[in-house]
Amino acid sequence: MARRHDSLIPLSRQHNHALILALLIRRRDGIERGEAAWLKETATRVQKAYVAELQGHFEVEEEVLFPDMERYLGRLTLVGELVEEHKTLRGLVRQIEAAPAVATFDDFAARLDAHVHKEERQLFVEFEKRMPADEALKLGREIDARLLKACPRL
Repeated sequence: MARRHDSLIPLSRQHNHALILALLIRRRDGIERGEAAWLKETATRVQKAYVAELQGHFEVEEEVLFPDMERYLGRLTLVGELVEEHKTLRGLVRQIEAAPAVATFDDFAARLDAHVHKEERQLFVEFEKRMPADEALKLGREIDARLLKACPRL
C-alpha cells in the first residue's frame, strides 16, 4: 500500500491486520490439524479480530471518517457502498459465530480483502486529493482518539 496521509495511518495499519486475517483464511492456516479443528480455530481468530479491531474500526469510519469526508466533499456514493460492506462483514462474523463453515470463511476473506482495497485505493485516495489540510489534521486527531477508545488493545 502507498504511504498514507498521517491522519489515515492508524486506519491503514488496521487494514494491514485485516488483510493478514484474510490471507490466513485463504491459505487455510492450521488445516493440517483437520478441518473441524481449523473451523474452530479460525472462528476464534475471526471473533478475536472482530472484537479487538474490526468492530471499532468500522464504527470510527462510520461515525467519524465518512461523515467528515461527506461534510467537506459532498455526498459520496462510495461511502454508501462501504457502509453496506461493513453490514455484510458484520453479518458474516455472526454467521461464523453461529455455524463456522469453509464457504462462509471464504466469503468473509474475499469480501474483507476487497473492502480493504476499496478503501485504500479509492476512499483514501479521494481523501488525500480533496480534503482541506487543516480539516484532515483535525480528523486525524479525532480518528486517533476514537480508535484508542474503540480498540484499546492497540
